[in-house]
Amino acid sequence: MRQILNLRPSEEDILKIRRKLQDYNSNFFEIRDEPQFTISEIDKYNELVGGIVCTIVGQWLEVDFLWVRDEQRGKGLGKKLLHEAERIAMGNKCKKAFLTTMNFQAQPFYLKYGYKTVYVQREYPITNEKYFMEKELNKNV
Repeated sequence: MRQILNLRPSEEDILKIRRKLQDYNSNFFEIRDEPQFTISEIDKYNELVGGIVCTIVGQWLEVDFLWVRDEQRGKGLGKKLLHEAERIAMGNKCKKAFLTTMNFQAQPFYLKYGYKTVYVQREYPITNEKYFMEKELNKNV
């Protein structure tokens, strides 16, 4: 055997290792598939105004990314995207949701919509904080 250090791995290199780990993990998980979905909000010029990327992992909704254009923040679009993702997740038998956010991003937003901070990674990557948050999903989204 030999070791190869790659300081600039391609997406393919990363995916190859990720798939190997997923194959191993699948022997222990009750699930075999982790479907992803996106919801996008497009303006009249066909430009992206906001969007959410999610993964369903068993009974969990993982919110991978939620982004809203600066001038649209505070106008309800983030809430609309998040609630629609949660609705889709519940339709897929999800009971809980999980996400991470940074101290300069949207922790107050997620707290407002029922997420609880379950762990704080301090000094990440150097001077900020990363919040790990989860929520029990129910019909009252």
